[in-house]
Amino acid sequence: MILGVEIENFDVFDKDRAGILIEESITIAKEKSAGNVTAHNRLRNLNALVGRNSTGKTSFMGCLSFLQDVITEGCAAASISKGRPGFANMCPDITKPSVFRTFFKLEDIVTGKPKYVQYELGISSNIYKSPIICYEKVLTSVFDGDEIKIVTLLDIKEGNGSISCPGAKEGEMDEVVLDDEHLPALSIYGKLTKYADFVVLLREIRHWFFCSFSSEEQSSYFNDGGAPGGHKHLNSSGSNVGNVLEYMKMRDEAEYEKIVSEIKAKIPTMKHKKNLPEVLRESPDKLFLYLLLLRDGAPRSTIFIETPDKDLYHDMVDVLADEMRSYTLKNGYCQIIFSTHNPYIIETLSPKEVWIFERSFEKASGDVNIRCAGDDPLVCELFRQGVGMGAIWYAGHLDSDTE
Repeated sequence: MILGVEIENFDVFDKDRAGILIEESITIAKEKSAGNVTAHNRLRNLNALVGRNSTGKTSFMGCLSFLQDVITEGCAAASISKGRPGFANMCPDITKPSVFRTFFKLEDIVTGKPKYVQYELGISSNIYKSPIICYEKVLTSVFDGDEIKIVTLLDIKEGNGSISCPGAKEGEMDEVVLDDEHLPALSIYGKLTKYADFVVLLREIRHWFFCSFSSEEQSSYFNDGGAPGGHKHLNSSGSNVGNVLEYMKMRDEAEYEKIVSEIKAKIPTMKHKKNLPEVLRESPDKLFLYLLLLRDGAPRSTIFIETPDKDLYHDMVDVLADEMRSYTLKNGYCQIIFSTHNPYIIETLSPKEVWIFERSFEKASGDVNIRCAGDDPLVCELFRQGVGMGAIWYAGHLDSDTE
């Protein structure tokens, strides 16, 4: 799961962060051991992004989608895929690199214990305004006696650098020389079982799921019939739901009936209907998709959803909120990050799970501010006294004072 993200010189962000990075995590650990804990808000298993229109919520998730594509496809292909306008048009200042820093809590595949890893990637423009990887770094924190220190696992600049080889003594690094300036080293070493830390990190990022069930991409799929056969997982638009249901039924019919019955019981318009393909063309079909996604046998590391409450009646929003909470409780290393304009869906969240996006609009980019509601003493006190986050938001306590 992601504990913190910092985006520098990309899209609307100059150097903005949600959550914590590795240096701050060590500070937190030291404070805890000294019994002097101060507030440090990291991204949680369940996170809501709130704020007015065009304040950067969608851009935040879009930046992480871009980062995933860079790692899986390379920075050149990622810059023009999914309708992106090219790197030079997404980087506010092409004389400087765009930098992505992501801090993770991962499950060690050997010990099963938490492992904290930070991945950093810098992308710059060459003289032809094409994107190239200018630097890449992987850091982890380890105990050294009673101290915690940061250890470098990978450090590459302009295609040359070093990597920590498993089994090597501390400080011993192997040389790395990359021939492809568009492809991150993680995409290579993350596929070699010898480098277990990189395998886990690459798998974590590749398993991000960017959900667009509220988009219009589904419309033609049902009418055109879609691709035949069973699919293991829903795609980003949910348009292959029929294929997924077919796969589930063929694999284990009893489990299929159990899951479908469980979901239908939560949706009033589906309780007494049997023909699922017909039902899925009706409202609230999107809720069915969300509940099916949250019951995937191979849960996603992080699910990103833009306005999951769109087109849902208020009591169905409550159902979805409960299901998202249940998903994160069952899957300790998984998380959901969603944006919303609906107070209902955040009513049961805590202040530490709500992130407020603000923007002055004084310039085209770089004036975004991201803060956690848990940093506001008044919000925390209201919540402690039993006021829900939805009510706190509706009352205006999440908005900055305006003149």
